[in-house]
Amino acid sequence: MESELRNRIIVFFAVLVAGLIVLLPTIFQFGGALKEKYSLPLPDGMNEVFKDSKWLPQPISLGLDLRGGVHLVYEVQTKEAVKSRMQSTANAIRSALRTDKVAVVRVAANDKNQVEITLLNKQGEEKAKNTVLNGFKELSFVGSQADEGDRVKLSYGISEVQAAKIEDESVSQSIETLRNRVDQFGTSEPLIQRVGSKRILLQMPGELDIEKVKNLVGRVAKLEFRLVPNSASQANVITIKDKAAASVKVEDQALMTGDSIAEASVGPHEGQRAVFIKFTSKGTTEFSRLTTENVRRQLSIILDGVEYSRPVINEPIQHGDCVISGGTGGFSKDEAAMLKTVLKSGALSAPLFIVEERTVGPSLGAESIQKGTFAMLLGLAWIAIFMIIYYKKSGALAVGTLVLNLVLMLALLAMFKATLTLPGLAGLALTLGMAVDANVIIYERIRDEVKIGGTRDAAVNAGFHKAWSAIIDSNLTTLISGLILLFLGTGPIKGFAVTLCVGIATTIYSAVFVSRLGFDVFPMVNKKGVSV
Repeated sequence: MESELRNRIIVFFAVLVAGLIVLLPTIFQFGGALKEKYSLPLPDGMNEVFKDSKWLPQPISLGLDLRGGVHLVYEVQTKEAVKSRMQSTANAIRSALRTDKVAVVRVAANDKNQVEITLLNKQGEEKAKNTVLNGFKELSFVGSQADEGDRVKLSYGISEVQAAKIEDESVSQSIETLRNRVDQFGTSEPLIQRVGSKRILLQMPGELDIEKVKNLVGRVAKLEFRLVPNSASQANVITIKDKAAASVKVEDQALMTGDSIAEASVGPHEGQRAVFIKFTSKGTTEFSRLTTENVRRQLSIILDGVEYSRPVINEPIQHGDCVISGGTGGFSKDEAAMLKTVLKSGALSAPLFIVEERTVGPSLGAESIQKGTFAMLLGLAWIAIFMIIYYKKSGALAVGTLVLNLVLMLALLAMFKATLTLPGLAGLALTLGMAVDANVIIYERIRDEVKIGGTRDAAVNAGFHKAWSAIIDSNLTTLISGLILLFLGTGPIKGFAVTLCVGIATTIYSAVFVSRLGFDVFPMVNKKGVSV
């Protein structure tokens, strides 16, 4: 019996010490904030002590409503994703037809989500159909018609089901691209999640420069390579803007896009800052073919509809490297870094439209933390007063288990890298208020056993045993509700659910295991029940 009690005491202190150690970074960060706000005589650098620790978790992350930051809701222009996919398919078909030596004049996507293939003559029609049939099974043949002279135009399209699938994939791909770009900010615990069928919620706690976020995160980064028309060119021409906002003309057909980019970096080029890109093996082959077939022509390098440079192709480029210069004066340091980031993280498959934007100031969050903490401590104080007056020493034990419960809840939140939001703070207060119910059930069961003549040890054993089923039932139903909120809820609701579920585990441990340990170590039952 003594060895069992000793083991339980060791477990208690081990859990307590582990919880306090895990909370040390949070405690020191909170201490540094208090010193800065109230000019308290605390040691310097308290919040830096464990900042770079590799064996301790980081301080508890605060959500947007407590820390302040950027809140954006994007709507993905999914129809544009389908158009972009069809254009990429058109580029791939052009390359396949040229590989099969089919005389093709033009391959382009139209506004009906179809690919139109214009052949030089009718002799190549069957071969072109076989190439598309064997290499692009997702396309269905729409029809053919005669074009100018001997030319033949073939049309291929996709089904509505395939188009809907592309639209859905574009939202998922946009979320991953946003996540890659947000990582460049170093923001702890950013929230990026799908809302509805086409919208994406982005929250970045601690980041207050909303324009910087919008410029980097929401940029499409669609890179295109188009030829500049010359006197011998027969292709259609479109007008775009260059970096200086001047109108320039380029061919309407994008010969290559940035889908094949493997790496992007910043470096000097001809005395200016530029962005260097390296293609994948497939992209290298495409770029080599493009430059081989168009020697001595100008190649327009376009990003998001803006021409950045138009170098002359002096010779075939087979090493898979390309340079994007910034025009006159080159790129600034911030421009080059931003361009590198968006290219490296990949282009968005569809443009994003901001439907909601706001910045939450840190002062509002600080006030919420202050008031929420005050409310929680005030509630704890009233519970402590009632429990000590009504149950005396046993009530003091219950208060101790509540404090331990709070420490363990915060430690688990820090350990699991959970984000504490304002609803989560409310969840902490609610859990503490509910936790004392387990102590009350146990104490009343012990009193009932004493009234019917049970001895101290028998009353304690029976009280904990009979209270166990009621405690499990009440906490289990709460856990089920919390799990439903956790998996189906979003944002604030999920933050509330996290603290609620974590609190149930710590409540059972504190109210049952620690309370029973207290009764075994200290005599707190007399003839009147649980009172002294």
